[in-house]
This record gives sequence, structure tokens and C-alpha cells, in this order.
Amino acid sequence: MKRVTIQDIAAKLELSRNTVAKALNGGEVSNATRMTVILKAYEMGYEKLDSKQIEEAKGLSRKNVGGTILVLFNRAESTFWNKILTGISDEINDNGYRMQMYIVEEDDLDATATLKAASEDTKGIILLCKFSVNFIEGLSTANLPITMFSVPKNGEDYLRYGNIIAIEGRNVISKIVQKLINQGKRTFSFVGGGNASMNIAMRYDGMRQTLLENGLIIDEDLMLSDRDSNSYYNFHVIEESIDNLPYLPEVFVCVDDDVAKYVATALMKKDMQTAKDTVILGFDNTLEPDFFKSDIITVEIKMEALGRRLVSTTLDKIMHPEWDNAIITVATYLVDNKEIH
Repeated sequence: MKRVTIQDIAAKLELSRNTVAKALNGGEVSNATRMTVILKAYEMGYEKLDSKQIEEAKGLSRKNVGGTILVLFNRAESTFWNKILTGISDEINDNGYRMQMYIVEEDDLDATATLKAASEDTKGIILLCKFSVNFIEGLSTANLPITMFSVPKNGEDYLRYGNIIAIEGRNVISKIVQKLINQGKRTFSFVGGGNASMNIAMRYDGMRQTLLENGLIIDEDLMLSDRDSNSYYNFHVIEESIDNLPYLPEVFVCVDDDVAKYVATALMKKDMQTAKDTVILGFDNTLEPDFFKSDIITVEIKMEALGRRLVSTTLDKIMHPEWDNAIITVATYLVDNKEIH
């Protein structure tokens, strides 16, 4: 009987010989690739696996799944997405599946190209970014469990197609805004597409509701939320928008920390003292420790755990297709900050 070679394994997995060699010999490949290669080598009878690799392969074999979870994306990675992807990858590997990550092209309006690119053994799909209902309808023709992380503001309609994981933002932003009002703050601006998604809309609504409950007038001229949501990830757009405000508010509430950094930098270019005196609220807790404005208020999301939740929700649906789809709202945590004590 012919001995199994690295080339045989590479051909079976449709990977390069170099990638398989690295995976088997401790080279730099992703954990998902390493586990996939080790399992396939074990299944094919490759004789050069060491004892540790054999035990890993046996553990994966016992799970007896051997399927792929397709993870869909439509934008560049950032610190936020990297941490979530770590959780996704780890949970997929821990359960004996493989991860296939696919960047969806803008012209794939009905998911035709995406489904063609999916592995034949795909068992479930995770959508990390917001996609049109037409795209998700197209995905649903594959009759696979779908878990969505980002849906439109009124995205309950998407429950027809799969589970939705949301991030709690209304309550945590409301509490922060209330503390700032108690400290005497009266003028607030929101920066970012307030209705860009269900997650962002919760933050926007949390601010607006709290202002109204306290009898404060919402100055719509201070709401920087009328452009396309992606525009606010351009520093020059932020700078121009702030320059065009009728006056500077006491508080900027930003959709996330990336936008908060742009706001702080734009204020610093106007006047360093203004940048120091203005309260800025972000979200996600991704600020670098050495960023010049160290008092930006932010909110913690346990991102790796969130990634694992996206996978576990998908696996639950694989195991229990009869379960009704649900919206699962994940808790968030205010990061300790002296500005709001």
C-alpha cells in the first residue's frame, strides 16, 4: 500500500504543499489550518504524526463533525473584528469544525457567488457585517443555519432567516448620559450613522431618550448622523463636520472608539484646551493606552466571548433545526472612568 505523503494531504485539502508542511512541522499557519491538516493526515494514515498530534486528531475525530462554518465579511479588519474572529476561530476549532472566511464582493447582490465559493461540507453561516435582505434571502436557499451579528435598525424581519446576536447599547449609554447630565452637561452631539444598524441604533436611542426624559432640548444641528455610516470612518469628514457645527457641544457621543479618536484629534487641531475640556464617549474599548486623550469614556464588549457566542448559536441551530430563531442581546460593561463618577 502506498505511503501517504504531504503532497497527498495537500491535494486532498486543496492546499499548497508548503502550507501542509508548515502545519505538520510547527510552522506559522492559523490554528484552524493546523487542526484541519492534522485531522486529515490522521484520517489518511500519515505515518509521521507525533503522539501529541495523534491525540489532537483523535479528539477531533471523536467529535465526528468534519464540517465547515462559513464566516462572511464585507469590510477591512480592525482591532474590533480581530478579537471577535479569534473567538470564532477558537470555538469552531474546539468543536471540530473548520472555518472558511469569505469576503463578499459588492456586486454579489443575491449571494450567488458566495454560495459557489462555499465549501461543499458547509454546515452553517455566520454574517459579521450588515447585508441586504436580498443577499440573505439568497443565502437562505442553501437551507443552512444562519447567525447574523449586524442587521438594520428594525431588523426583526431578518429573524425569518436566522438568529441575531445584538450588543446591548441603549441601557449602558443611557446610564452614562444620565451621569453626565447630573454633572451639569446640557449639550450633546451624536457622531456616526445613528440608524446604521440595530446595534448602533440602540446607542443613539439611549442618548436621545435620556435627554428627553430630563427635559433637555435635542439640538438636531449637533447630530452628525445624516451621512452614509461609513463616511464617519474618514477623519476629514469628521473634521469638516465638526468645523461646520453652529457651536461645540459639551459632550460628543460616538458610535465607537475609532470615531471617538477622530473627534478627539479634530478637536485637538482646533484647540488643545477644547480637546481636554470636551467629554467624548466611545464604544468597544479598543483605545490604545497611550492615546493623547486618556479620559475618553468607553464601553467594554467581551469580544472573544462574543465570537464564541456567534459560533455556539450556529451550532445549536445545526443540532436543533426545529428551534425558533431568536434575538440574543449580549451584555456590555462601562469601563471605569473618573469623568463620570
